[in-house]
Amino acid sequence: MEPISGRFNAQINPETGAATVEKNGIAVTIKPFDEVELFALTEDPRVNPYLLVEKSGAVEPIYTVFDITIHNRDNRRVLVDDTAILVDGNGVQYANLSNAYFDSLYDDVNLSQRNSSEGAYPYIPTAHGYYPYYGHYQSYIDAEALELGRIAIENHIFEGAKLFSGAKRSGFLIFDRLETAATDIRIVIPQVRIIHPNGKEDKLEFKLDFRQVLR
Repeated sequence: MEPISGRFNAQINPETGAATVEKNGIAVTIKPFDEVELFALTEDPRVNPYLLVEKSGAVEPIYTVFDITIHNRDNRRVLVDDTAILVDGNGVQYANLSNAYFDSLYDDVNLSQRNSSEGAYPYIPTAHGYYPYYGHYQSYIDAEALELGRIAIENHIFEGAKLFSGAKRSGFLIFDRLETAATDIRIVIPQVRIIHPNGKEDKLEFKLDFRQVLR
């Protein structure tokens, strides 16, 4: 995944692959993760919640993941919602997956099926079929790994915030995995509000464009 230059006055960091758009003293920076970067997020691939690790050692991402940082550079107070939208070139729209979604996903795991390779994992539908949510290559449920992976999601996922002048909020935007046919995509951050001393609000929307490059 690469940022597309020349759109929405985005500033692109060629070293990190991140794109930044600034409006009214607020900077939004988004960086896509590739498989190698996702793999490096945990020391033990057994607990990595973003990947399917096959018996052969092949790594398959389950989600499309971006890192986002919102920086209130100049304003007295800014409110940021945790909602983001991804729209691909085919017009398919994805909402970012929330903590509530992952809570529900984990609640559906049946730990009593430890010795069964069928139905033991929480399966999720994607454009590429049904993937087990968890990146184990074992045929049984590892309760400790599930818990550690859930903690990783909680620590990583982007949450809304009230940002005073100079403050930042960072986290992950996690979407269902994109179809391979989806090339150009747009990330929309629809709810960023500047709160003025008189109580009035300025509502801003940020857009950043990327291109999925399959190698």
